[in-house]
Amino acid sequence: MQRAIAREAEAIREKRARIIKAEGEFEAAEKLSQAARFIAAFPAALELRRLQTLAEIGAEHNSTIVVAMPTAPDPLTVAALTHGVSTAPAPLSV
Repeated sequence: MQRAIAREAEAIREKRARIIKAEGEFEAAEKLSQAARFIAAFPAALELRRLQTLAEIGAEHNSTIVVAMPTAPDPLTVAALTHGVSTAPAPLSV
């Protein structure tokens, strides 16, 4: 009898763990979706995030990072940074 109760309690704990994990994955997917929409609206944000990531990697590992950088900045990114203009494509009209 005690073994049956213990198995049932274990099954309940496993069920709760799966639900919590699924909820966490759902929240993470929502955040990624929000970030993708933001970056689509402001392409310069992606470049700033990339530079921030490189700085964090260098600081954490106390290392030098060599990265290929474009010789000329992207004109759309420059326009977005200097004029606050969204460079996201206009929606298609049907």
